[in-house]
Amino acid sequence: MRDVDYRTIAEALARQGSRRSRGRGGPRSRVVDAIMVLLLSKPMRAAEIASVLGFQSKYISSYLSYWKARGYVDYDRGFWYLTPLGEEYAHEIVDRLRRSLEDEYARLARSVLLSTEIVSSTIDGKRKPREPANPGKPQSFIAGLMSSGGNKRQGASRVDRVTCVLRLLKGRLDEEEFEVISTILSHYARWGSTYLYADQLQEKLQADQKWLFAKLRSLQTKNLIYIYADPRLGVRVGLSKALRETLEYCE
Repeated sequence: MRDVDYRTIAEALARQGSRRSRGRGGPRSRVVDAIMVLLLSKPMRAAEIASVLGFQSKYISSYLSYWKARGYVDYDRGFWYLTPLGEEYAHEIVDRLRRSLEDEYARLARSVLLSTEIVSSTIDGKRKPREPANPGKPQSFIAGLMSSGGNKRQGASRVDRVTCVLRLLKGRLDEEEFEVISTILSHYARWGSTYLYADQLQEKLQADQKWLFAKLRSLQTKNLIYIYADPRLGVRVGLSKALRETLEYCE
């Protein structure tokens, strides 16, 4: 990848870290990732890194000092650079983002295909028109999703069902809630398990614990997940019964 690509990726990561950390205890690792990726292009001064990423120099310097102590970066005559350990980590970030982007394109392609199938079936008259909800009786959040799910698709794959549910959830949740529920649903699509543990989820999201549990409580309130404190194995986070039913009936 060209240097300009590293800079673009670093700027995007920094924006994510800044947006999530403002007063909400969001994950700070995005800022660290941004610094690591940026240093892949060339050794840089702390002030230059701060200028590119949009932070104060002292803020970036504190990160660099911490990661120097951990062996990821080093300092020479005013310039910061990656150690072999830091370079390996930075390449892992880039590879992970590339895979994430490829997955996003795949999800988008499936959504487009799914939308095309729905439109075609409507034109061919193979689907009965859905009756509108009674405006006098407001639906709950999850009930609205289930009514949007349609009839059960026999033999539909987990990936198809997850794609369908994410399409229904898009726009109904804020960006951070959507990221958390997407991660839980992706885990289900891959492994068939409707739950995982909070520490696993935190690792997947590289999230601050306080931020994560605030989002989980919000999703629990909307009846999308449950949270169970297992005395032996830790906090378990799973798809609610209502959302599991939506997955089964989702088109």
